Amino acid sequence: MTGYVLRIDHGSPHVGPGLRTAVVLKGCPLRCTWCDTPESHRSDPELMFRQEQCVRCFECFDDCRLGAISASGGQPVVDLNVCRWCGDCADGCSTDARRQAGSVMTESRVLAEVLRDEALYRQSGGGVTFSGGEPLLQPDFLLRLLETCRERGIHTAVDTCGAAPAGVLDRVADLADLFLYDLKHLDDGEHRRMTGASNREILDNLRRLARRGAAVRVRFPVVPGMNDDAVHVRRLAELVASLGFRELDVVPYRRPVPGTYEALGRPNPPAALQEPEAEAIADLMHQMAECGVRATMVRRA
Repeated sequence: MTGYVLRIDHGSPHVGPGLRTAVVLKGCPLRCTWCDTPESHRSDPELMFRQEQCVRCFECFDDCRLGAISASGGQPVVDLNVCRWCGDCADGCSTDARRQAGSVMTESRVLAEVLRDEALYRQSGGGVTFSGGEPLLQPDFLLRLLETCRERGIHTAVDTCGAAPAGVLDRVADLADLFLYDLKHLDDGEHRRMTGASNREILDNLRRLARRGAAVRVRFPVVPGMNDDAVHVRRLAELVASLGFRELDVVPYRRPVPGTYEALGRPNPPAALQEPEAEAIADLMHQMAECGVRATMVRRA
């Protein structure tokens, strides 16, 4: 079986207990206006092109066996109707102007990467975290990986936004040891505006996990001016407490790596978005504590 993988990070902190291997899958049903990893949006591999790094050597013409690259106005241009994202042009690019985001990987290849770190898991109390994008978009691939990890006694976590059919969530919950569950906004209208999708399924699935007694760690991505007002923070903390979860992670917004959106040919997030200040995060965590929820600040790897 094969799946679409953006990357595999070894020795990652803050994505579950201990040090972990983070298997980052491609594809996401949401389009968060602040997303710092736009290369995870689409399921299939993508070519990224940083024009400022291109030296116009045109070696990519020869590297592309399909003839998908040609010159236009002195620039190499890819015909997306011909390109099959094989990555040959990226592999041969001496300046890294071209890079492939993601690849098709077999289950056995992913597991080989995971098993490299078994000693690290034992020493640190860690394991494997499947994230994205949204890992629940590739349920069969994810389930196969979870099954093998369970057979090997490896702790597993699934980092999810919860936007998936309930049946998929139930199948994954039968095998995963922990869910890291993103809650972006409780108001459905605001959630649609911020992510392009309703939050009803997301909230229903969180309640579903709570009813079955699954291990869940709610994560709140804090985006200044979008979801950090005192009323919303208190509502979110009260919901978390009502479901029996007494702890959550606060994840401050971070800006995407400069040039990432341009390299994918997409518009940048709103320029007005700012990373939250430490004082604001501390105040937010204090508000949650008043609602009986202990918040811990974590930063994404």
